[in-house]
Amino acid sequence: MKKVLFFTFIMAFSASLSAQTVPGINTSDVKKSGMDAVSKENPNMDAQIKDALTKDEGLQKETIDYLKSNPETTKSLANIAAENKGSNQGIMKAILGDKDLASAAIDYISKNPELLSKAMKVIGM
Repeated sequence: MKKVLFFTFIMAFSASLSAQTVPGINTSDVKKSGMDAVSKENPNMDAQIKDALTKDEGLQKETIDYLKSNPETTKSLANIAAENKGSNQGIMKAILGDKDLASAAIDYISKNPELLSKAMKVIGM
């Protein structure tokens, strides 16, 4: 009987410790650092993200919305949107053709774990 009580105490103690969070560690920072490590390990990440951007309309829309709201890219994107008459596929091709906009789009996706995961699913990884 003492063994069962001791075992129950140990289980309760370990469960209470595992339920606590470690102060000073932000889980989103851990996820971001993990994604940064993935992008540094894979030098073809930019090409893969570009490929995913040409294939997935949802990813295109989210990236275009980000570039619209980013003060550094709003003006360039407005010019591209006017030239392409609102076609997401045409806008995305123009974005990927512009070095600065392509870099901003790739950075946005590579730093956002959800979008990076979506991009990797699109290209089959």
